[in-house]
Amino acid sequence: MNSKQILPIIPNLIIIGGSSRNVGKTTLAINLIKKYAGSEKITGLKVTSIRQGEERYHGSHLVPDLQSFRILEETSIDSMKDTAKMLAAGAERVFYIETPDSQINMAVSTFLSTKNTGGPIVCESRNLRIAVIPGLFVLLKHFDENLIKQGFDFYERLADITLTIDPNTRNSGSISEKIIWDGKCWKFNV
Repeated sequence: MNSKQILPIIPNLIIIGGSSRNVGKTTLAINLIKKYAGSEKITGLKVTSIRQGEERYHGSHLVPDLQSFRILEETSIDSMKDTAKMLAAGAERVFYIETPDSQINMAVSTFLSTKNTGGPIVCESRNLRIAVIPGLFVLLKHFDENLIKQGFDFYERLADITLTIDPNTRNSGSISEKIIWDGKCWKFNV
């Protein structure tokens, strides 16, 4: 990230990132969608950096092009993909952005200009934080330091709040009770 680059501020966006796989990111996103779907038109979003072999972790949306981004809309609730789970939880619409890191700014700019309804956006993606400043950036950190991905400390410095999670206790779901959508912006109620 260029230190002179001015990032767009998106108050209606919450970004949920994590230190590792299986730390509760999708659970938190789903719980937030369920919490507000009855009163708001929630947009679900998952952003993944394209790297060879990542499809085994994120589900197969299409064969990735490692040079450009794509924005796909999830239309099915009948799969185990995180985007399908967001749709099943009550999101009005759900999108999946696959992008090489070099194209993330263009990908998010395209998404915001063509898909953003102005309502709350619940996003699972640590890496999106390098391209935008959300209303709230929540990081879930695995309690086992040996499982934390390299580079996590960079994102931790950007986070509004970092919460240590023990996946065995499944405590990421209760975090949704402390996250508030006030009609304009996401906030964490301590």
